Amino acid sequence: MRIGLFLNNGVYDGVDDAAALQLSVDSARLAETLSYDEVWVTEHHFMDYGVCSSALTLAGFILGLTQRIRVGTAVVLAPLWHPVALAEQVALLDQVSGGRLDIGLGRGGYALEYDAFGVPPERWSAEVEATICTLIELLSQTDVASDSEHFPFPTVTARPRPRTQPHPPIYVASTNEPSIAEAARRRLPLQFNFPQDTASRVKSIEQYRECARQHGWDGDADHLHAILCLVDDDESAARERMTAGMRAAFHSGDHPLLPAAEARHGARSMDYDAVAAGVTAQSPIGLPDRVLEWLEEFIVATGARNLALYMEPLGDPDGTLLSIRRFAAEVAPQLKSRGGPG
Repeated sequence: MRIGLFLNNGVYDGVDDAAALQLSVDSARLAETLSYDEVWVTEHHFMDYGVCSSALTLAGFILGLTQRIRVGTAVVLAPLWHPVALAEQVALLDQVSGGRLDIGLGRGGYALEYDAFGVPPERWSAEVEATICTLIELLSQTDVASDSEHFPFPTVTARPRPRTQPHPPIYVASTNEPSIAEAARRRLPLQFNFPQDTASRVKSIEQYRECARQHGWDGDADHLHAILCLVDDDESAARERMTAGMRAAFHSGDHPLLPAAEARHGARSMDYDAVAAGVTAQSPIGLPDRVLEWLEEFIVATGARNLALYMEPLGDPDGTLLSIRRFAAEVAPQLKSRGGPG
C-alpha cells in the first residue's frame, strides 16, 4: 500500500497564488517527514482551479527539496508538449532525483489552452496514445524519429539518458477505451481523478484487465487513485467547508472545452453545485475511524494499492496541514497494518 498527497494548487478565499503554491511546497516537505510515500502535482492553465502551469517544473522543485519521497505528475498535459522536449525533461529529472519521478499523462481539453499554445485541436483525439508511444521510444531507445502529422522530427537521441530503465514509471490518466487499451498493452497503470466514483473506477479497471488478458497478462497494476479526503473531528462542518471549496474550484474551471472534448465529457450545462456536493458526499471525510472504514471498503472494491489524498479544498492551509499530520498518525498505520491488497 502506497499513500501520497494530491497537490492541486487551487486558489480560494484568502488563499492567493503565492499561498496556493506555498501550501504544496509545505505539504511536500511535511509528507517527506511523515509516512507518505509520494506526492502528485497537477498542471492547469489560466484558472483559479489550479495555478501550477507546469507540473514538471513544480515536481523538479519538490524533488530538489526532498531526499526520499517520490514525486509524480497528475498530470502533464501531453498535447501541449512536444514529445522530444517532454522526454528530455523527464530524463533530466529522473537522473538528478535518483529515479524518484513518476509521470502521469493526460489530454486536458480546454479550448483556450490549445489556442494559446498553438496546438491543433485534432491532437486532442490522438492523445494520450500518441505521446505515450513516442515518449517510451525516446526514453528507452536511441536514434528515434517520428513521421507523426502532429509532431514529426528527424532521428534524435534524447539526452540525458534516463537513470530508470527501461523508462521512468508512466501513468495514463484517461477513461477513453483506446487509451485504456494502450495502457494495458504496455502494462502502464491508470490514474483516476478525484471526482470519479467507485463504480466508474471499477468499470475502467475491468476494461483494463480484459485488454491485458488479450495481451497475455492478468492486468494486475498499481493504478493511482486520487481521492478527496480530510481528517476532522467535526464531520458535518468539514463536509460543508470541503463542498464550498469544491464548488468554487469547479466554477473557476468552467472554461469552454474543445468540441471533441465536450462530446466526450458531455454537456457543459452541469450543475456544479450539485457535482461538488456529490463529490464530497462520496469521499472519506471526518473522524479517523470513519476515514479508515471508507478507505478499507474502497480498497476491497477497487483493489487499490496506491492512493493520492486531496485535502486542500478545505480552503485553509493550516487546517490542510493538520489533516495531513492526523492522517499520517491516526489512519495510515492502521490502513497499512490491515494490509489492503498487496
